[in-house]
Amino acid sequence: MIRPILNINGSDALELIDARRNAMDALLEAIDALKHVAPNSRDYPGHYDRCIADRELHFERLSALHAMREELLDEALHIQQQEKGA
Repeated sequence: MIRPILNINGSDALELIDARRNAMDALLEAIDALKHVAPNSRDYPGHYDRCIADRELHFERLSALHAMREELLDEALHIQQQEKGA
């Protein structure tokens, strides 16, 4: 993703950073909620292989959300650095 470039006609740095912080908080809530739906073998009687496959998918989802959160953090830090350099 292309990172925002601070300029006099654009959004304020704090507004850009806060929006990313809010999104990061929402992702943490989603991550926490997903932790409660991790597939458990007791719910897959006689289908251990399907449980393992579903667990792999579950952890891929969590990983994707963590990666998204890290990207938003990188963007916020980039915006903050621009503000300090201005």
